Amino acid sequence: MINIDRIKLNGKIINIIISTSLIGLLLFDLFTQGNIFKDNFFYSGKALFSDLIVIIPNLEELAKWDLFDSEKKSSTELFNRYMNYPVIWVYIFHFFSWFGNPANILGILQLFLYILFSKIILLQTNKYFYIYLFILFSPPILLMLERGNMDSTIFFLLLLSFISNNYISGFLIGLAASLKVYPIFILPFYFFFQKFNKSFFIGFILTLPLIFWTFLQLNTLIGQTPISFSTSFGVYSFALLSIKALKEIFFIDIETNYIFYFYLISIFMFFTFSIIFNYFFKKDINKILSAMGDNKQNLMIFILSSTITIIIFFVFSNWAYRIIFLLPATIIYLNNSKNLFSYPKNIFFLLMITAPFFFPWIITTTDKSLVLFNFHAWAFYSLSVYFSLIIYFVISVNFYLKSFTSLKKS
Repeated sequence: MINIDRIKLNGKIINIIISTSLIGLLLFDLFTQGNIFKDNFFYSGKALFSDLIVIIPNLEELAKWDLFDSEKKSSTELFNRYMNYPVIWVYIFHFFSWFGNPANILGILQLFLYILFSKIILLQTNKYFYIYLFILFSPPILLMLERGNMDSTIFFLLLLSFISNNYISGFLIGLAASLKVYPIFILPFYFFFQKFNKSFFIGFILTLPLIFWTFLQLNTLIGQTPISFSTSFGVYSFALLSIKALKEIFFIDIETNYIFYFYLISIFMFFTFSIIFNYFFKKDINKILSAMGDNKQNLMIFILSSTITIIIFFVFSNWAYRIIFLLPATIIYLNNSKNLFSYPKNIFFLLMITAPFFFPWIITTTDKSLVLFNFHAWAFYSLSVYFSLIIYFVISVNFYLKSFTSLKKS
């Protein structure tokens, strides 16, 4: 996905100047808490790194609370929220507190790493420059950067685990699972890329105490995580959107105890649409896999990136910024999409593949009281991701079936 040798400045100076200026404008407005982007569809604009100030900043303050207390609250919290992150983050913050404000330090570090990552991608881009730019800095990503959400850290840990080998790969995925629960679910899928070996397991086992410690806090973490159909994605979010639509359009109120049935219906619909899509586009799916198969590492990143996103899609209701885990798969598809399909099929696949990043750019209301929040685009975000992930799901399933068949024969 990242190839330093492909970085060339010829013919890109204007694009680089424009993209750098836009990123600079964003950063200036973010750090000054200005009014250019504030309270609009880019980000919350309520407090800098608001997802980091919820974490208890040092061990002295943590000592006031019991480990399993579900209502631990940081002294830096401004919005009356309880801490819903593993306690290991307090130890990380305690270390950063020796150098200054830990929330600001981690937030700025995440910003720096992501911008560096994005600029490297843009510098090696020869086609679709502005598509890449507005994907890399799409509203969900900007929301993540402004809030300082630690999904950015987990993203880089998982990406490094994907592309590394042996001890480092095992250690990084274990560390990611100790900082957030969901990365552990990608572990079985490493088997398809022959990443399991003695060195990998040694690296992973080193992190087991941390993972176990985090899982002891699971009930607390889940209990303090808000769930919504708006500005979020996942099967559960789609089910909540369906219930909201029934209420708004048909005036049908659904009781809370029926939500689970809508969740099951949403899963059934997803699999049904996937089967239909696979039936009509089987040759196209094989063509996509064949194009990406020329670079085994890129194929691996595409599949693992898609898989982790699909897993959290099924299991959780996720705030929009967690779509960052799909970013490598989207970039790799774009890298391989040249001459892949003819018009209009190429446009169809491009729109569907990039929908999770581009949909929130669409201004979907003329109501002056709602346009700044881009209300309807965020409200229907779960719908756009729902149908986009069908393509990623079908591609991934076809890959796993082919790989499993090959492993059985060998």
